[in-house]
Amino acid sequence: MEKYPYLNEAVANVLKERREALAMSKRKLSELAMIERAYITGLENGKWNVTLNVFFFLSEALEIAPEKFIELVRNEIEQLKNKRVHNQ
Repeated sequence: MEKYPYLNEAVANVLKERREALAMSKRKLSELAMIERAYITGLENGKWNVTLNVFFFLSEALEIAPEKFIELVRNEIEQLKNKRVHNQ
């Protein structure tokens, strides 16, 4: 299956931005979301796909509604697309 364009990068950007806005370490996020810290690092580096299950755990740990998280990711995808188009 093909990857949706910019999805991993957008999730990475939103996840890291939200975590840092809360002044939360990866270790703390790992504990709250019950996810391995290495997996969070992989997500923030855009190397791992986020599952729906993990997405909900992250939303809860980051104190953001899942639908708002999706909206932020969708907006980030659009920004990344526009940036790439303007840089070509």
